[in-house]
Amino acid sequence: MKRKNKKLVRIFAGVVAIALIGGILFITNAFVGNPISAMMANKAIQKYVNENYSFLDLEVEKATYNFKDSSYFAMAKSRTSIDTQFAIYYQSGKVQRDDYEGYVVEKFNTLTRLSEEYSFIAKSIIARELGYENNTTMVMFDMDDHERNMELLELDMKFDKAIPIDAEVTIRLDLQDYSIETLAKVLTDAHQAFVDNDCHFYKYGLYAENNDTYVMVNDVSPADIESGELVNLLEEAKHNDNPLGISVFIKE
Repeated sequence: MKRKNKKLVRIFAGVVAIALIGGILFITNAFVGNPISAMMANKAIQKYVNENYSFLDLEVEKATYNFKDSSYFAMAKSRTSIDTQFAIYYQSGKVQRDDYEGYVVEKFNTLTRLSEEYSFIAKSIIARELGYENNTTMVMFDMDDHERNMELLELDMKFDKAIPIDAEVTIRLDLQDYSIETLAKVLTDAHQAFVDNDCHFYKYGLYAENNDTYVMVNDVSPADIESGELVNLLEEAKHNDNPLGISVFIKE
């Protein structure tokens, strides 16, 4: 009888173990895919690249699983062109699409890279000239005019501050004082520092936070700053919901 019970216990333990392993595999497959489908995705994506982009010197990374829609995507990157990189998407046994047109041909990658290089310069200026060493200032070029951007931009072009595409800067830093006067001074000092360093922006923003307080200022123009009335303009914007001008939001 005891021998029979021990045998039943071993059988039950085996069933439980198999169930646990099956559950783990099921959960793993749900979030990271399974090796067979990943192998098929990699093979299909590589074949797609060979057939459609053999004129590019591309390296294809291993496919990554997207559990949200049970698809895979892989990045294809040029060995010789920093701006030639794009994603390829695989689902239901075949490649569905890729991002080559928008990211490479329409120069999205190029404009993003130039924005990052300009951001590095702007951060350095704010740190050096205004003393905010840990700022995370960002510069964004206007990406709406695709046709004009395609005419002005070239793949792998060197960064030039004089590129004739509108650039907006958002100064991001920690502040202890959130008064309108302080915000106006930061914007004014930043604008002067940028001009002194041949950096010209058509629009300024300011984002600052400290503990549970943060401030957002948007759509300030160089003319607003140079008018000598920036304090009044910010004060008015703080109490005005007009979406066409400067906006100021302070949460304490």
